[in-house]
Amino acid sequence: MSKGDPANNTLLSMSLHTGTHVDMPCHFFERGQTIADFPADFWFFEKPLFIDITPENNVIKDELISRLINADKDTDCIIVNTGFDRHDTDQLMKNPGFHEDTAEYIRQNFRNVRLFGFDSISVSSFADRPEGRKAHKAFLNPDSPIILLEDMNLTDKDYRSVRRLIVSPLRVDGADGLPCTVIGEL
Repeated sequence: MSKGDPANNTLLSMSLHTGTHVDMPCHFFERGQTIADFPADFWFFEKPLFIDITPENNVIKDELISRLINADKDTDCIIVNTGFDRHDTDQLMKNPGFHEDTAEYIRQNFRNVRLFGFDSISVSSFADRPEGRKAHKAFLNPDSPIILLEDMNLTDKDYRSVRRLIVSPLRVDGADGLPCTVIGEL
């Protein structure tokens, strides 16, 4: 408007894997689902499970599974706080990731889980990229996908009071990842 135009217009150019975002199955599968394949009510979670763990290694497996053994099997999403979001950006390449076996454990023991979220920038640890690719494929398997919610900010959040979780991804047709807003209802 300062140049005489009738309105301002903002141009947005970025990776869709920016900030808190979801990875869609088409991120690792050519014929994997996109946002268009999931109805709006898919993104409402009535029984979220929040777990705090301290990673023992770059790739998380046993310390998470041991915390899931006695958890409510009716949960529909699992959110893991590793404390990684408290690190400075110079630590990004030291992020914890998750082992591919965690996807199968969740799929077998928590049949309602549709979403797996955490505070690390990726399910893939940059210290073990081959395992990270396997983990992405295990979670995002188009036959039974568990959508990944990556790079959450869980620092100083009172998520223990969250009774319902709403994930609101940016709707970009055909995208393999989508920035999103996450709302916790207390």
